[in-house]
Formats: sequence, structure tokens, C-alpha cells
Amino acid sequence: MAVTIKQIAEVAQVSRGTVDRALNHRPGVKAEVAARVRQIADELGYKPDMAARSLASKRYVRKKIGILLCSEGNPFFEDVLQGINNARQELNHLGVESEVKSIKGFDARAQIEKIEEFAKEGVNGIVLTPVNAPEVAEVLNGVIAKGIQVVTINTDISGVKKMAYVGCDYVTGGCVGGELLGMMSNGLTEKVAIVIGSRRVLAQEQRLRGIRRTLKKDFPNITVEAVLENEDDDEKCYDLVSSLLKEKENLTGICFAAAGVEGGIRAVREAGLERKLQIVTYDLTGVIKENMKNGTIAATVCQEPYQQGYNGVDILGKYLLSGQKPSKAVINTHVYIATKYNI
Repeated sequence: MAVTIKQIAEVAQVSRGTVDRALNHRPGVKAEVAARVRQIADELGYKPDMAARSLASKRYVRKKIGILLCSEGNPFFEDVLQGINNARQELNHLGVESEVKSIKGFDARAQIEKIEEFAKEGVNGIVLTPVNAPEVAEVLNGVIAKGIQVVTINTDISGVKKMAYVGCDYVTGGCVGGELLGMMSNGLTEKVAIVIGSRRVLAQEQRLRGIRRTLKKDFPNITVEAVLENEDDDEKCYDLVSSLLKEKENLTGICFAAAGVEGGIRAVREAGLERKLQIVTYDLTGVIKENMKNGTIAATVCQEPYQQGYNGVDILGKYLLSGQKPSKAVINTHVYIATKYNI
């Protein structure tokens, strides 16, 4: 049986895209890695299938994926992008091109402009983190009607006939965050604030719903004093939290349920409350890890961002190559709790 690129990748513990570039002496691979890959290929007896390569090149030369993220200024997306780029590398040697575009914040018009750019560029599919707005849904349904497939990742959108959604169950994730706040209260009267990015993001609205539902149902001793929207921006979060701490001197906890954590923690620290407030966050960025280790953040709720990015692009790539659709339209990533002892 012929040795495959996949087998070489497994032995070398690299991606199939890395193997392809190394075997074909393309840039983008460290010299020592390329040499090791070629040595493993020789040892396994790999023989390139020139006919298959030629057929793949002819068949898939025009396939292209557009990837659109609301990621500028948001460190959470570093892991999402790593997953996306690994999937892009693996698809590239099969003739599937891809391009990543991004916007800052949750401006529906800005997102629509990028979607329309991709459509004009002739993409065959779009992977995106959508703004949950009717006008965005209308544009996405329009490109789908033209044969452009859509996969949503990390957050979903209402009313769109997409192929799949890859991301966590945000209501469940919110319930987990609410339970953390409740367990830390020990039944005492607590007053907390919740910070999200924007209700225009379905994931964050669902997460907020889960937090509030759990507090109301299981922890009536906890009152939500404020819900702030920081647009996933550190400076805006700093200003909002600074004002909040001056207005609500009896506040006992904050749940940062979106990005902007660095700015929020900075405001807490300047107020001298980092050891007095119970702080729960979401995701596992560098800032969150640092502040868990020093005791400022008690715990964080995670959602497997790498898998969201990788699986979203991989699903669309497989469809463009073979017509294979995912067995499920909703692919949920795992929700789990991290503290300083398990990061």
C-alpha cells in the first residue's frame, strides 16, 4: 500500500500542509523540520503520485474559502486563528485557497462590506463569526442563494441557512459561570456585575442569559447590579469598570464574560480591590492566565477555541473537495472550568 502524506505527518508530528511544503521545497517550513520530514518520507518509502497531484491541481484550482472574524484587538482569537491556519495549510496542498479578513467590534455594516468583498472575489464558501443582525442575515442568505456555502464559528446567527455552526453551547457556558459565582458566595448576600462585549453577538447574549438564569434559579442571594457592554475593547472596559466601582461601592464580584479583561482588571487593581472582589472570567488568554496565577481571577470558563477555528475551516474544505457535509449542523465544543491549578 502506498505511503500517504497523512502517514508521514503522523510520524513527523506535523500537519499535512507542512509535509507537502517540505516535500516540494516550498517556503514556510524551518530547514531542520523540512529535512526531518524528507528523511521520514524516504524511510517510509514515499513515492509522490504525480497523476493524482495533477488531477487535484486541475480539479480544485478555483476553490477558495473566505474567513471573516470579529477579532481585531481580541486576544481570544489567537487560538482560533491557530486552528484556522493549521486547517488552511492542510487544505492548501489540495488546491483549496483561503484568505482571512477581520473587523474590530461588532459593526454590522463593516461585516457586510467584507462579506460582499468575498463574494466579488469569487469565494466558494465563507467561515465567519457573525454579527447577529437582520441585515447581516439577509446578506448571508443572499450569498448562500448564489451557491456560496456558509459555516459559522464561535458564535451563531439567527435566520441563516448555513451549513454548520461550530462552537460551544453558550447558554450552558453561562450557567457554568453563574454556578461559579454562586459557589463562591457561600450563601451570603452578594452584589455582582456582568461585563459582556455586545448583545449584538448571539453567543454573548446567550451566555448572559445562562448566567442570569442560574443566579435567579439557584442563587437568589446574588443580585446583578449592572450589565456592561464593552465592545470587546480594553480601554472601554477600563472606563466602564472604573465608573462602576465608584458608583457601586458595595459590589462583591464581577464576571467578565467577554474580551476586554485587561482593561477591566486594570480598573479593579487601581481601585485596590483585586483581593476583595470575586472575579470570574471566560476563556484562557495570557492576561487571564497571569491574573489567575496571582490570585486576582478565581476561575475561568473555557470553550476550545482552537477546535472552533480548525473544525470550521475543515468542514467547509471537505465539502468543497468532495461534497461531504457534516453529519450534524451543530458541532458543540467542550465547556470546562480552569483555575490556576490546572492551566
